[in-house]
Amino acid sequence: MALRISATAAGVESLTQIIAKPDPSATTWSRLEPLPTSDDVSEALQARVADPLWMLARQWQFNEFQGEDAGSPIEAALRVSGVPITSLVGGNAPAVTLAGAAPIEAIVEREQVLAIHPKLNAQAGQQLMRQLRAANLTVAITKLLEDFAAVIESPQDPVGDNSGFVWSALLNGKAVNALAVATTLRPMLGNDPALDAFGTSLGVGGGQLAAFRTVATAWMQWLDDLAVNGETPGASPYWNAHRLEYSFGLQADGTQPLIRLDADEYTDGKVDWHTFTLSASQVQAKPNADVIVVEPARPPIPTIARYPGMPSDRYWEFEDGRVNFGMLGAAKTDLARVAVLEYALVFGNDWFTLPITLPVNALYQVEKLDVRDNFGIVIKIPPGRNSDGTQWTMYEMSVNTAPLTLRPRLTDRLFLCPAVSALEGPALEHVIVMRDEMANMVWGVEKRVQGTSGEPFDRKFESNRLSTTQELRPPANAVVVPSGAPLNYKLQTPVAANWIPFLPVRKAGATPFNWSIQLQRGVVTHHYQVTPVRLADPRNADYKAFIDRLRAAPFVEETAEQGSPDNRLQGFMFHPRGSLLRLDPNAAVETDYLRIEDEEVPRDGIELTRAFNYARDAQGRALLWIGRRKKTGRGEGASGLRFDVIRRGRG
Repeated sequence: MALRISATAAGVESLTQIIAKPDPSATTWSRLEPLPTSDDVSEALQARVADPLWMLARQWQFNEFQGEDAGSPIEAALRVSGVPITSLVGGNAPAVTLAGAAPIEAIVEREQVLAIHPKLNAQAGQQLMRQLRAANLTVAITKLLEDFAAVIESPQDPVGDNSGFVWSALLNGKAVNALAVATTLRPMLGNDPALDAFGTSLGVGGGQLAAFRTVATAWMQWLDDLAVNGETPGASPYWNAHRLEYSFGLQADGTQPLIRLDADEYTDGKVDWHTFTLSASQVQAKPNADVIVVEPARPPIPTIARYPGMPSDRYWEFEDGRVNFGMLGAAKTDLARVAVLEYALVFGNDWFTLPITLPVNALYQVEKLDVRDNFGIVIKIPPGRNSDGTQWTMYEMSVNTAPLTLRPRLTDRLFLCPAVSALEGPALEHVIVMRDEMANMVWGVEKRVQGTSGEPFDRKFESNRLSTTQELRPPANAVVVPSGAPLNYKLQTPVAANWIPFLPVRKAGATPFNWSIQLQRGVVTHHYQVTPVRLADPRNADYKAFIDRLRAAPFVEETAEQGSPDNRLQGFMFHPRGSLLRLDPNAAVETDYLRIEDEEVPRDGIELTRAFNYARDAQGRALLWIGRRKKTGRGEGASGLRFDVIRRGRG
């Protein structure tokens, strides 16, 4: 008997069903990773290519095999002539010979250093004490401290001028006054009997006088090399206080006509050829003038001008990744940017440089430039001209002319100015000059000024201690209204003591048809209650200390007291404490009023600083001097000054 079992019961599906509905599956594979047994990667770094013809094809696609019917420069015959700049003039000061002198920046900006920086003056005296002690001349130190003691006055407000308080405690009377000793020693240099007599007066024995002469001469040389000192007290004679910038000129005495390079707006501490304008468009040397002629005996080899991001010469070269000209965007109106991009990416390898060494401080002209290429062809290169034949004046200085006239240019000459890279220290004085449209005036805000030690301190912090919101306590027998006054009237709102006003005044010589103004420095006057009975009240001890600080401050001018005996008022006028807002820092502050040209204070304002500068010249000499800087400010300001202010009372 045959048994039959159904396919459904046995769980068997037909072949057609299996084909129609295949089971899902996962695809897998195996990865072979070699394990190197050596740490040498030279084989991998060679990056060998199995098909070098592919690389040649890519070069052919980029037209790298397409030659140009032109030669490459291999030699240049060059001759350059120049007229030296001999002296620095201007500023109502005697002419300064530039040969062997300090850089132009240091000569123009220099101010007296030791005279206005007592701390540095005392430290220079300590250097003399160290040299004397090393030479076993300690006996002279005691006498020098008696006769030439350094003076660092204690500040009137030790809290505001903390550096002055500290250095006064450390060095006042404990160091030698270097400036006074140098003034005494300078006439004696080279005169051994005079130096011996001075050493004897200090208690130096006869057997040690030779050592004293050596120490004194070496210390004077060190002091002369310490800083580039100004000749007169105050600002540099080249400083134009009415425009808050330097103005000077350079002169070439060996030219005909006499060439003068004028820098009327020198503010940033960097002198270059574009700082100057000239007095004539033609320069000719006098028959007996010292003309500089440089013609290399071995012709220099032209080299391609290089710059960061320059495209490589060949296709398979790595380029500088720090500069990517392709990331620069340019709109249709950005013609200057498009021109720079086109030069950098297309015509960069068409420019060559010729190395040549020339003395600085001279006006130069290329008299001959003959270039020989690799085919032996010599090409004479004349001065550059525009496409219409006019002179190319991109890097030429303009000439001083009358207003509203076309300015000529110096013909085919370049002023090679000495380059000095100076390090600027922290500001000794910092002033912001800005416009206040709400008060309709200009303010000079002293941020930092020099204290008694010469070190700067925060003028705003001191101003807060001279707060103009001090109030007296009412008398003990006064009747106080519980609800207070319904209205409070103020004649003038207070202004900080470090805010100096500048008011518009008519310029001298101005007419109704040519009206022009200047900004004259003024004062803000604050009136305070100074009745003796009320100041003696113990409850007003803080107020009395505030009045005492005002009366002792050297930059605060007092007015005569006024009012009845039981209600005495006195005015206090706040003047600038620094020297940037002074016409003559050596004159009395009450009679020294600075006038600034109105156009020198733009809407953005200006920032003025005085600071130490340190640099090395071409001879390797270390130079230290004090200079001034002017740059664009931070915008308009608001002093909060208002008049006739009425406010509601507390009641």
